[in-house]
This record gives sequence, C-alpha cells and structure tokens, in this order.
Amino acid sequence: MQAQVSPQAWQFCWVLLTPDKVPEIQYFGASALHTKISRYWSDIPTDQYESLKSQLFSQIACFSSGSKMVLTRLCVALASLALNTMPDAWPGAVAEMVRVFQEEGGGVDGRARCLALLELLTVLPEEFQTSRLPQYRKGQVRGALGREWGSVCPLLQQLLRRTDSPGAVKARVLRCLSSWVLLDVPLNESEGLVHDCFSALSDPELFDTAVEAIVNAISQPDSQRSGERCHHAPVDSHMAGTHYPSPRDRAGGGDGTVLREKERKL
Repeated sequence: MQAQVSPQAWQFCWVLLTPDKVPEIQYFGASALHTKISRYWSDIPTDQYESLKSQLFSQIACFSSGSKMVLTRLCVALASLALNTMPDAWPGAVAEMVRVFQEEGGGVDGRARCLALLELLTVLPEEFQTSRLPQYRKGQVRGALGREWGSVCPLLQQLLRRTDSPGAVKARVLRCLSSWVLLDVPLNESEGLVHDCFSALSDPELFDTAVEAIVNAISQPDSQRSGERCHHAPVDSHMAGTHYPSPRDRAGGGDGTVLREKERKL
C-alpha cells in the first residue's frame, strides 16, 4: 500500500501493466493508478491531464480482451479522472468515452470494445457514489453526469434492442442502467429503456439482472417520480398478467412463487 501512494507510483504503475507481467502484478499497477488519481489528484499538474487520459484509454483498449479484474480497475481509474475533471477540464466526458470505444482500430474486436465501454460507463456512477470529492464539487459533478445521461441512454437502448447483441452485452447493459438510475436520472428520459427491461425478463439468463434494473429504476426517491409512477401504472399490469420463469422454474421445477413475490414488491 505504501508503494501505491509513493511519488514513484506514477512511474512504476505503467511498467507493471506491461503484457509480460502476470495479472496479479498488472492489477497492482492499475490499483496504484486509481489510488493516485482518486486520493492525490492535486499532485497532478493540469498540463498532464490530457496525457494521463490518453494513456488510460490506451490501457483499457489493451485489456479489453485481457484480464477482467485489471480492466475493471483501469476503468475505475479513468472514471475517477473524469469525476475530477468534469465539467470544466473535460466537458462531454461520457460522449468522448462513447466515441473513442466506438471507433475501430487497435486490433480490438467490436464486442470487446463494446464490453469495455459498458464496464467504464457502469463504474462511473459507482465511483461517484464513493468518491472523496468535496461537497460543492459533488453537486457540480452530479449535475454534469445527469446531463451526460443523454449520451448513455440511447446507447443502452440500442444495444438491448439489437437481436444480434450477445447475452453478455445485454447483461452489461442492464447492470449499467442499474448504476446510472442511482444518480436519480429523470425516469421519463429512460421510459423506453425501462420498458425494454421487461422484455428481457423472458430470457432466463437476464432475468435477475433485469429485475434489479427495473426495481432500481422505479424506486428512486426523486421528487419527480411520484407523478411518473402513476404514468407507469400500465407497467404493473403488464407484469401481473405475464408469467416469467422464476429461478426454480429455470432449474426445472417450482411454481413461480419467487417471481410473484418480486412482482408484489414492484
């Protein structure tokens, strides 16, 4: 831990991420980066923001087809950088993330790029919830993230609706939605996406993740939600009139009791 917070960490962390290192060493390097960015941001000169961002984008692309645990730590590091630079030093951060990972090149296949982007978008709100930002900055960043939802929601909806999207991609989309709605993004901007989550309930592999996304989306304490819940009354009747496979049903037995309990909670 002492090594991660030392001034030398900026040099050795990149060396630890080289392909000849084992994943455990690479993970240590990625964690050192996150520690330095999240806890010692003031040590970073402003003229190095751009190069640090570019290096992280490059490393995430490299690990998009590699170790999942290292990829996640790198995504968390870039998320922390984004939170520290939004909205002034890095306006439109999320839109740039989407653009960078939608571009072809670097020898990374499209599915791996897509999953890396979804991982980055998922950990961004989660990192905000645990960040050490001063209170006044938290308000600024929350507002900036809320405005960025306009770049995220259409992407998630497109991926969830595509018939050729792999199950792993759709599951990551649902996780990403669960993460973002905890920021109290306006539900009326996510209405179509939330309705698409109900369609995902018919897929046994997506069922639990879809239920979590739906519950998170419709249970946020946003003051605007009270009126929107009334608007979403047809959603409740939609669930009540449709049988979806419970976990026991998916295992080959059971009467759907678990699901009906979840339906009553919804």
